[in-house]
Amino acid sequence: MSVGASLMAVFFLVLAGSFEGLSPGSLEVFLLIVLFTLAGSVFFLHRLHQGEFDPARVSSTGTVLYERPWGRGRVVLVGTSRGKLVAHLPPSAVFREGDEVDIDGVIEPFGRSSEEGGFDEARFWKARGAVGKIRRPGIRLTRDDPGGILRLRRNLRERILLNLPPLMRGHLLAAILGGRDPDLAEKHSEWGTSHLLAVSGLHAGVVVLVIFLLVPPGPFRIPAASLIMWIYILLAGASASALRAGLMIQAGFTGRWLGRPPSAVNAVSVAGLILLFWRPWFFWDLGWRLSMTAALVLSCLFDGGTRKGWVAAPIMLWLATAGMVAVVFGAVPVAGMIINILAVPFFSLLIPLAFFLAIPALAGIPGGRVLSEAGEGIFYIWAGMADKAASLLPWAVAHSWMLVLSGTTLTAYLLLAGIGFRRSHAAAFSVSIAIFLTLL
Repeated sequence: MSVGASLMAVFFLVLAGSFEGLSPGSLEVFLLIVLFTLAGSVFFLHRLHQGEFDPARVSSTGTVLYERPWGRGRVVLVGTSRGKLVAHLPPSAVFREGDEVDIDGVIEPFGRSSEEGGFDEARFWKARGAVGKIRRPGIRLTRDDPGGILRLRRNLRERILLNLPPLMRGHLLAAILGGRDPDLAEKHSEWGTSHLLAVSGLHAGVVVLVIFLLVPPGPFRIPAASLIMWIYILLAGASASALRAGLMIQAGFTGRWLGRPPSAVNAVSVAGLILLFWRPWFFWDLGWRLSMTAALVLSCLFDGGTRKGWVAAPIMLWLATAGMVAVVFGAVPVAGMIINILAVPFFSLLIPLAFFLAIPALAGIPGGRVLSEAGEGIFYIWAGMADKAASLLPWAVAHSWMLVLSGTTLTAYLLLAGIGFRRSHAAAFSVSIAIFLTLL
């Protein structure tokens, strides 16, 4: 232990001397960050190992917060007085988000993967706030008329499903409600653009931009943008990527209000730390990892307003995230490297345009279907172009530890170099960090 502590002390001293010049007080700030990191690590370990309990009978009322197909059956996440509980149900048991239910059964801890790299039930559900699962659940509907944000989610979902054509329906379900259309998800997976279906900084940023365009400059602009952004994030299901985006934007707003210079890297880091302090299990959530990696890479490339990374950004993002995607899906398409050069700016315009074209149809205005069909045509043209590009680049890179290690190394290098490390030191430390995170 003493040898390990000595090596860690040497490591931190070398790290402290790796910046391109230290301003007065920098060493004190660095030591404060080190102490904060150590305290945070102890806190994380405590959180990760607490919460185990013996199976016990539970009978409670609750609200269905999450529902989806799961293997040959279905699964629901129910908010109760005992916390959020997971119940696996037969395929014939159909419940909707917002339903109030009586639930009865034996609550027990989650199981863990029996093999390396297998599905870890505990990490997956704890990242969604669940405290346990119910064995042999008995669940009965008591009221199907939700209130608040759940009512709005349900009403919007029904209107989108009933009134919009397929491509418009799938994309707006994803962008507005965080929903998932399996056929559309498969197509985006082939194109390497699955991130466009996850509510993230792209969507939250578009919402804020629209509010900035509608609200004139003044004292109410930022509060209005913040309020509507958080309503949107809650409406979209408050996923890890959406929460990260919201916290990052809010950190930027707060810094502007305090008169501090903007720093995208700092905003992303603060957002990630807040989420980890709240739920440490986010660290193993693919959505959180992809969101944080993409945000950090983009922040390092564009922090300070530079535009030199516009062409390199999609390639850098592909290299940084390919390993994580391949771990889950087995392979990652090479076409995504090229398609995303156009996909991100294109969808930044198309999603808000599609929403406004869909409003008449969603509101039941006569003739509204014509505008929604126009939006469908734009999505159809994009799908044809993406299919063509994917056919010209039909290759996919299979999962390997080298792919994971190289992506993590690239991300760590961009981050260290972006915050002021000497490039040679950033390269050396990025390899060490990548090996540690890969083994973790």
